[in-house]
Amino acid sequence: MYLALRPPWASHDTAPKEAEEVAEAPTGDALVGKTKKKKRGGGARRPGTAGGQNFAGGEDEDWANSGGGGEETAPPQLVQLSAADRALEWRGDDTSPSKQSVDMNSNSEARTLENGEISNVISSQSGGVQSCVMKAASNTDLAGTITVKMVVEGNGKPSRSRMQAPRYMFSQGVLGCVQGAVRGMKFPATGMATLVTLPVNFH
Repeated sequence: MYLALRPPWASHDTAPKEAEEVAEAPTGDALVGKTKKKKRGGGARRPGTAGGQNFAGGEDEDWANSGGGGEETAPPQLVQLSAADRALEWRGDDTSPSKQSVDMNSNSEARTLENGEISNVISSQSGGVQSCVMKAASNTDLAGTITVKMVVEGNGKPSRSRMQAPRYMFSQGVLGCVQGAVRGMKFPATGMATLVTLPVNFH
């Protein structure tokens, strides 16, 4: 399974009155950081081997002649998923805009996050989200795009998040895993909340 993040991460639209602006990540051609899902199972290395070389003689030769002392484990079968298992659902926190207060005495002007700032954080800190997706889709033929929305507060810390994913992945605990990974991310402090959309492609 391969995972890919698609920049640019955000585009700014006109925000509702007294509400945060929305920064979204539209589809792009460039892919960032492909990751291959690890397969479970597989055979163990035979005793008596090191660095890819076999050492003959004594017990090592006996192991080689006896087939390595054990049977290789066959790869696990893919989980059979129903149409309901594959159905996409949104779950998580309410990420709709909320009223914000701005400190008028502050010397710095409050603003939403810029695309470049979002891109830098996503590129360097999205590994936890990718790992959650890989784990939840393990041993399945699921493929597509997982969409994560997060509200990044003015102090740079994500406070609320929700995601769209197949129902089966939610049953594997992907929501709690992703929300925990999102809370650990740190964006630049801009004084105003921003809604960031993070799409993760996997196949």
